[in-house]
Amino acid sequence: MKKILLFVILLINTTFGQIIELPSGISLSNQLEFSYDNELQRQTLENWFNLDYSYENFKTGLRYEVFQPNDINPAINRGKVNYSDISFKYLEYEIGEKKSKINTIIGNYYTTFGRGLLLKIYEDRNVRVDNNLQGIKFEVNFNNFRLKAVSGMAENSKAERKDVLRGFDAEFRGIDKLNLGFSVVSNQPYFEEIKPTTLFSGRFAYKFDVFDIYTEYGIKKNSQLEENLNENYVGKAIYSNLNFYINDFSISTEFKYYDNFSLTSYDGTINYNTPPSLTTDYSYILLNRHPFSLNPNNEVGFQISTDYLVNDENKLTVNYGRTYSLEKDSFFKKISNSTTESELLLEDVFTKFENTSNSFGLIFGFGYKMEAITNTKSLTPVCEFKYFIDEVNTIKTVVEHQQSNVLSTDEKYFDDVLTLEWMNSPDFSLSFVGEMETREPEIDKIVRNFWGFIRFGYNLFDNSEISLLAGSRQAGNICIGGVCRYEPEFSGIELKYNVRLF
Repeated sequence: MKKILLFVILLINTTFGQIIELPSGISLSNQLEFSYDNELQRQTLENWFNLDYSYENFKTGLRYEVFQPNDINPAINRGKVNYSDISFKYLEYEIGEKKSKINTIIGNYYTTFGRGLLLKIYEDRNVRVDNNLQGIKFEVNFNNFRLKAVSGMAENSKAERKDVLRGFDAEFRGIDKLNLGFSVVSNQPYFEEIKPTTLFSGRFAYKFDVFDIYTEYGIKKNSQLEENLNENYVGKAIYSNLNFYINDFSISTEFKYYDNFSLTSYDGTINYNTPPSLTTDYSYILLNRHPFSLNPNNEVGFQISTDYLVNDENKLTVNYGRTYSLEKDSFFKKISNSTTESELLLEDVFTKFENTSNSFGLIFGFGYKMEAITNTKSLTPVCEFKYFIDEVNTIKTVVEHQQSNVLSTDEKYFDDVLTLEWMNSPDFSLSFVGEMETREPEIDKIVRNFWGFIRFGYNLFDNSEISLLAGSRQAGNICIGGVCRYEPEFSGIELKYNVRLF
């Protein structure tokens, strides 16, 4: 009954969103996801309702969440399997202007230092990440200085906030085209006998006419581990990004070296830092079928991305990346008593040619990936064709084929995906996605599995959109920035509904 009532309330909000004027300073948003699995005869409701109010220098807000039931992963649900409550609330006060201001938040908040090497407190509902801190955040912008201090607690696996996280970040932008930064983050476990873990880093960024560079170096300290290893620190990390822009050609290079550099809660279920993963999140289904999860403790690698604008209608893109495990003399290998040599964990290659004219768009792409966790190698050609009927109507067809080889068993199998979509921008879209998997578990015995669904999306007024999916889809992982979430096979209906009122 509660689910039906909530859905009716949201429909009312959307229907009258254009004629009801909210009081000044109030804004609200709601995201609802409802699904019913025919095979499992199970329904799932997830809902996020945000209400914010601002007046002059003050701002306050809350988020009411409903999970019936929550994700099966305990690191995500944190013991809140069937849950509805206010999970996020804050009070914010800001004085001054952009170049000289002071901002204070008490309650729940998100924040990031640099590019996340030391600290990344954020929410991403696609992968169900929410490691918000409850405490205080203090920021000062004064001319060329940016200072940030945080203190708070995140929820552990039992939905308790016990470990205390503290951090400080300073940035100086007073030198022409050069930014300098320093960060420190420390986690104090609830048990006083457990020594705190502290990360330090320094960074610089420089921008010139044809290139820009960003580099950050960090070390990890823990007195207990340092004594055991007889070292001055017990982890280190390097991240660097260099970009060149020369006329119609651009190249981006990234390098990572992460040795025992994760910062987690005492129970290991909260990740406080998420360093750049140097992996690509593709827009095609099969290219994301064999994901690679970020491991800040045991990775070294690089990624190179190039774009060349041949002319006004043609563009060529090439991406190449490799990730290895660390050598046996690394901090991580010493702490885990591992004697394994460095090995290739991921090799990812993708090249794409795009041709766009006034009436159509054409993309040819080809991907190669070797992923060591599942010991799988895959080859994936894709072809996308768009026909622009007029200024608002477009028809899109995407054909994907993937040949996978499990190296440990020499099993070979194939996947084919066909996507047909009609888009009437910005009002609605209608698409069909069909997938066929072909396996040969025994010689001359072919087994084929089929999945397919229809999705309809519609924009209601200017403030909300609704999406309805009916059919089945294969199990798989959703990955964003090296953080992955597993989605089981599904057969049924799925409704997504978003509304925003200001």
